[in-house]
Amino acid sequence: MLNPLERKIGRSKTIASLPNYTTAGSYCFFSQCVFLNSLEAKDLPSATNLNFDEDGSYSSILKFAPLLHHEAKHWYDAHSTLWGIKLIHQIYSGRNDLYVAEKSGIGTKLEHFNKQMLLRDTIELIKYPSYYQTTNTKANSSKPWKYTFSSGIIFSKNGSPSDRPIFFTRFINRENDLIARVPFSLCALLEASAVAQELNSKLIIINSIKDPVSKMLESNKFSESSFRELYDENLVEYSVVAHKVANSFSITDPIEAYNLSAKLVRLILNLPKSVVELLEPEKLLSKQFSHFFDAYKNVIKYHDLGALFSLFVDILFSKYQSTGIEVRAENLDELLNDLFSKNIGLTLDDINKLTSAEIESICEPVEFELESEYVNSVLTQSKSLYKGFGLVGTSFFDITGDNVPDFVLGDNTFFSSSGTTFDEFEKRYFNMTGYYEFLQEFSSACIV
Repeated sequence: MLNPLERKIGRSKTIASLPNYTTAGSYCFFSQCVFLNSLEAKDLPSATNLNFDEDGSYSSILKFAPLLHHEAKHWYDAHSTLWGIKLIHQIYSGRNDLYVAEKSGIGTKLEHFNKQMLLRDTIELIKYPSYYQTTNTKANSSKPWKYTFSSGIIFSKNGSPSDRPIFFTRFINRENDLIARVPFSLCALLEASAVAQELNSKLIIINSIKDPVSKMLESNKFSESSFRELYDENLVEYSVVAHKVANSFSITDPIEAYNLSAKLVRLILNLPKSVVELLEPEKLLSKQFSHFFDAYKNVIKYHDLGALFSLFVDILFSKYQSTGIEVRAENLDELLNDLFSKNIGLTLDDINKLTSAEIESICEPVEFELESEYVNSVLTQSKSLYKGFGLVGTSFFDITGDNVPDFVLGDNTFFSSSGTTFDEFEKRYFNMTGYYEFLQEFSSACIV
């Protein structure tokens, strides 16, 4: 399903390496634009009527709010974390460099063009190519799935094996046939965070329904759909994070698994490289993970966020769950503080100060020739959002009123609480996706 701006030009501008959980909506991390493709203006009034009554208005809210919450959480992960703020700065810095180079003409110095390729690679590595994922629909014949964890290597651009590891979960049925082999990618982390927000918004709405029969029916539908999506082999790239958390910490409630995942994902997105480099896998992991020691050392070397999530789950299992201390969303901050202070000599507050200092540095006013005023306003806002949500944050963000990011509905209806006009939104989308198309074209020129 094309978003309304894509329909204007009759082709997709979707970046394949960015998360897209469903065609019903999308968030473009490159242009920072939210689209709710399956909704129209007529859905808005009923969706904002919170007086649930016998006319079933809650059905409209259940259609609208969870989708908005899912895509808005992507926006917040991009605008309130160290990873996201770095990426926004990198995108607009690269585009400014290209603008300056194009103005200079044939005399342009080319030394900085490697930054264009670095940006392109950063985007491409958010979601691993399909080569690294295997799905066998015919084998999805029994539930719950059995699983094993494994690791491999990523190939370099010249086809040689690299020392950069990739971590997987292998899901198998009762006959030990492979259902799916799924990598721990940054895309998987971002989707787990967004799904947690989506599921919690559904629960809040269902729990607010006044009619007991309607509430019971919606609650049953919610449980059934949550279970079905968790064991859908076509969505497993987006549930692999919650599966690992649930299996490692003996969690049977999907909501709890996603809530814990969301908090841990935020930590991973906010950890400075200087902190990650202090981790020593062989000292933090139990012997059952010894076959991963070397691979995890290279994860730390490359600061691979998807694999870092896997490492932290294994550390929390080794230090706490396996010793009888349950790991849950409600005690995660306490356990992380204990883990960091005992093993690297830093408290969560210490790490928060380091992250804040790095964000302060990134958010220093830019002096770009291209859109410096807009970029500086985004960076200022992002710095404030990090202060508000913190290092680990909560499983669910209050996304209402002025906290709702700009979005476009499937019928071209535009909503903005920031004062942005539709023309400005549209221009940014086409400018930024056009810039990414340049990156793709430029990468094809890098052939020696």
